Amino acid sequence: MTMKKAFRTGLGICMGVGLTMSAAVAEEPAFKWSWQVLTLIKSGDKAKGAEVADEHRCHKCHGDAGISDEADTPSIAGQVPAYQFKQLMDYKNGSRSERQMEKIAKKLTPENMADLVAFYSSQPAAQSAAMTDAPAMVTRGDMSRLLLPCEVCHGKKGEGLGYEVPALSGQMPEYLAATLAEFKEGERENDHYGRMRYIARQLSDDEIKAVVAYYAAKVPQE
Repeated sequence: MTMKKAFRTGLGICMGVGLTMSAAVAEEPAFKWSWQVLTLIKSGDKAKGAEVADEHRCHKCHGDAGISDEADTPSIAGQVPAYQFKQLMDYKNGSRSERQMEKIAKKLTPENMADLVAFYSSQPAAQSAAMTDAPAMVTRGDMSRLLLPCEVCHGKKGEGLGYEVPALSGQMPEYLAATLAEFKEGERENDHYGRMRYIARQLSDDEIKAVVAYYAAKVPQE
């Protein structure tokens, strides 16, 4: 089976799975994409965003240019702006839980958020050293478990795609591993329609380690 055919088949299967999920998983998401939301994100001013970042001391956790040195904190430099905006909204409305981020997000207006993500998405992203060959889960997935390759959604280089899919390349391994564990155990639930929860629950510990090692091979920043 060609990769294109596998993708089409897997996408159809996954859409079917989504339609038959239990009400608890397939319930209407708290955050909704709309033309107005996308227009707001696009209007973000990175200069104003730098001021918002400074006012709320974002550098304390995420680094001066959005690249974190903390094992449990994500780098947000170069991150997909729409994804970052959604995460801030999720912290604000309680869909995603982390005490410090909830506290900050509640102080931000949607316009503040649009400016903030414009600033951080414009910064050079953390890089992956690509020290390991891409594991099968990244390039081939496993159609027997209805798992598309990671690169279908997250991009060939882990750069992130679309509105909701984050860049993974260069993230701290501890953060990536913890995030997958949270989805696997259902501790994080802000993935629309349970997509990441479904994927993570199918992965073995060894598969998670391989995926994390591939994406999180971080190189020192100059």
